[in-house]
Parts: sequence; structure tokens; C-alpha cells
Amino acid sequence: MLNKQDIGILIVDDNDISRSMLRHILTTEAYNVAGEVSSGVAALDWIERTIPEVVCLDVMMPDISGLEILEHIKKVSPDTIVLMVTGSNNKETVVKAIRAGANGFIVKPFNPATLLQSVDYSVNKYYRQLKVMIDRRKAWKQRGL
Repeated sequence: MLNKQDIGILIVDDNDISRSMLRHILTTEAYNVAGEVSSGVAALDWIERTIPEVVCLDVMMPDISGLEILEHIKKVSPDTIVLMVTGSNNKETVVKAIRAGANGFIVKPFNPATLLQSVDYSVNKYYRQLKVMIDRRKAWKQRGL
């Protein structure tokens, strides 16, 4: 069983209220929200510096689309779990996201139960790759990297 505090989560959403709600719900359930950003450019920069275990990524961003960010995340860190956050059920977008490597979806408007169900399901489903990422990060920290 993974400790929720060991799972670093990055929230990427241009909507302040959505980011705040995601952060509040996740931290209330003892998840480690390692960072949050409001633009695609900031997300790419954050991901280059710190590879999170999980990313909650809004599909509709004003500067860079969530699908483009998803593709970049999967190139830099294929094991990172990416949950697309969307207010649309556009089938074409869902198919593109799955093909690009999305691991799940969080549909807006979300409530705490459905959000946590999506996150918990993904954490359990991708347990092994998360454990490898967490163990690797801990080893790097021990070496001072």
C-alpha cells in the first residue's frame, strides 16, 4: 500500500476555483499536492524541473492545450499518471487523450466523492509504476540530487 503523502500531485488548471477545489479535496484526503499552476507554459516548466507521480490536467488551457501538455509529460516521464480534467464529454477529445496516454478522466463539475474515486482508482491501478517512481525519487533525495 502506498502512502498518499508520498504521491506528488501537480494540478494544472487555469480556473482558480477548480484548482482550489482540487487542492482542498486532495489534501483533505492526505494526498500530497506538490504544486499547482495556472498555465500550460508554467506546467511544462514545472514538469521539466520536478517530475510528479500524478498530474490533474485541465483539457482546455488558454496558452497550450491540455492534450499538448499530456504528450510532453508522456515523453518526459511515461510513468507519470495523467488524469484529464474536463467539462466536456466530447468523444473526439477523449479518444485523443487516451491515445496520447491519459490514464483517466475527472469530469467537471466534480464532487469530492467522484474526484477521489478517480484518483484512488488510478493510484491502485498503476500501483507498481507509482511505487517505482516514488522509490526512485526517495533514492535521489538520499543522494542529495
